Amino acid sequence: MVCSQIGWEGHVIRVSLLAFVILTALTATSQSAEQIVVWRLLTGLGASGVVPMSLALVGDLFAHNQRGRPLGLLFAAMEGGMALGSTSGAILEPFVAWRMLFIGTAVLTVGVFELLLRFGSLPQVSRSKARLSLREVVLGYRKLLATKRGFRTYSYVFWNGIFHSGIYTWLGVYFSQRYNLGEISIGLAILGYGVPGLLFGSTIGRAADRWGRRRLIALGLSVAAIGVGLLIPQVPLLVAAVAVTIISLGYDLTQPLFAGIVTELGGKQQGGQVMGLNVFLLFTGFGIGSFLFGETLDLGFGPALGIFTAVQVFATIAAIPLFRC
Repeated sequence: MVCSQIGWEGHVIRVSLLAFVILTALTATSQSAEQIVVWRLLTGLGASGVVPMSLALVGDLFAHNQRGRPLGLLFAAMEGGMALGSTSGAILEPFVAWRMLFIGTAVLTVGVFELLLRFGSLPQVSRSKARLSLREVVLGYRKLLATKRGFRTYSYVFWNGIFHSGIYTWLGVYFSQRYNLGEISIGLAILGYGVPGLLFGSTIGRAADRWGRRRLIALGLSVAAIGVGLLIPQVPLLVAAVAVTIISLGYDLTQPLFAGIVTELGGKQQGGQVMGLNVFLLFTGFGIGSFLFGETLDLGFGPALGIFTAVQVFATIAAIPLFRC
């Protein structure tokens, strides 16, 4: 479905992509770690419109019992991109240096931007053009969190971000300390993190549409707990690499399903707020998860992984009655 005019979602996505290109290229000019942090923060802010607008479009264009497949594909692309980027960056950095990695990423994104322009207009969804006051925006977020369904779903989105980012961010250090791997070997060891999503994202989405998301959520949480639990003892390198893939499968069985539930909240008039809050909590969880796991590393990798696994097991048990309906 293509319309003659681009909707406001399309404008936001294009502006966000353009900001990503410019700010990513400027990151290569950094002269210190502090400057890199500032540029990356600005890049995150500039590109922040892509994911929520993409999710909002899925919510607008597909019925709730048909959103599993497109959401599965969307999150598979996100997860696969993270894994591929981490691996390719680790492999290429010794040969091209870190500045060229940022420049190369900016150039590749220009290609994506051009592809979007050639594809044509994104589907335009009719919405109310009335602007909301700050008070109405705040009340809208309060309304989303006031319902039991909204609060529990957003809470699990937040925890999912904490759990998976906390583990994934420190996998490089884990493989370095446990197995004395170099950069290229580490990149290959964590490559499996994006494989399940790329291979089974669409299948998982269709399963959610057919059997219901509530039946898969607890399974996904438990699968992620099992994957992290496998990393606690000193296991063979191959087992550890497989465990990373299992953790990824746990993410694929949960986050797209949470997003599917979220798209049913608020209706079309609150679509932007619904997705904005979802992405905000997810990415805030990403940042907090990295920090919290780093703090627990004072105890060693075994205890840190054990703590995260224990909390995930509790979240799994709690999800069984919470997502029963």
